[in-house]
Amino acid sequence: MKKALAVLSVLTVLLGSAFATGSKESAAAQEKAPTELVIWSAAQEKEAKALVAKFNVIHPEIKVNIIRAGAGELNTRLNAEQPKPSGDILLGASQEILDGSYNYFRAYKSVNDSKLDKNLRDRADVPKYYSYSMPIQCFMVNTDLLKPEEYPKTWKDLADPKYKGKIIMGNPALSGGAYAQLYMIYKLYGESILPALAKNCTFTPNSTTVGESVARGEYAIGVTAEYNVSKFMVSGSHVTYVYPEDGTGLRFDGSAIINNGPNPKAAELFMDFLTTEDAYRTIRETQGRRVVMDNIPDPDFLPSLKNIKFFDYNAVEAQKLRKDLTDRFSEMML
Repeated sequence: MKKALAVLSVLTVLLGSAFATGSKESAAAQEKAPTELVIWSAAQEKEAKALVAKFNVIHPEIKVNIIRAGAGELNTRLNAEQPKPSGDILLGASQEILDGSYNYFRAYKSVNDSKLDKNLRDRADVPKYYSYSMPIQCFMVNTDLLKPEEYPKTWKDLADPKYKGKIIMGNPALSGGAYAQLYMIYKLYGESILPALAKNCTFTPNSTTVGESVARGEYAIGVTAEYNVSKFMVSGSHVTYVYPEDGTGLRFDGSAIINNGPNPKAAELFMDFLTTEDAYRTIRETQGRRVVMDNIPDPDFLPSLKNIKFFDYNAVEAQKLRKDLTDRFSEMML
């Protein structure tokens, strides 16, 4: 009887070990073989698709679903879907959103971390986000509609009554770039200038419309990121850029792994890819963005950074003020 019990004990231990080993192997296999990825993209659809195409060359086994929306809309969704969001990656979102929703992102050190400027990513040792591009804000002017001496020269000029009905910009409540523009004007000149700004401008939910409308000659002036100007200059549109003489904020947008997303391993693989030179070249070539690798040239037709006047941009403060400032400005837009 004792011998039988001893044999039974040994079998139990062996079976338990087998099941445990099998379970670990199964879990490991699942970790090593992700098959899906959900990207919430604040970047333009064209560039998101170009990045996914390059990623799928390396990982053809991963099916990628892209959800495209404005950064503000995606941030609202991120907050609403807690604690189990349906997205894995937030792509190309403004620095304000990344800092403001910091706790909803997962720390991950990319395999390319040592190759990137630490001033252009989350400052934590294990960062929660990496820079996507440098969306420097400027004015886009249709050269058929305005002479050089008529161009706006400063942020303050946008509130001049002579430009009423001639300016288009994104809705700051929906667009990360448009909010950055509003915050910069507010920091430079205070709230008293905002009613005149609201009266002068037409606001569009989609910032992409800004560049398209100016290029078509529907508006003389667009307030936008410089890469939109470069894109239309390359295509031969009669447009040019104006960098405000009172400066523009030095800021960047970035990408992050969403905490508690459904496909964490696939998200890590995509972040590793997104921080490669190949990915940054794709961002530069697809959308004409200024990226953060020194060996990749600046966008066509745009000046060197040393020729642009900058001022410090406090992304943390900008995000703290965002709801209150956009709520007040939205009332002025009515």
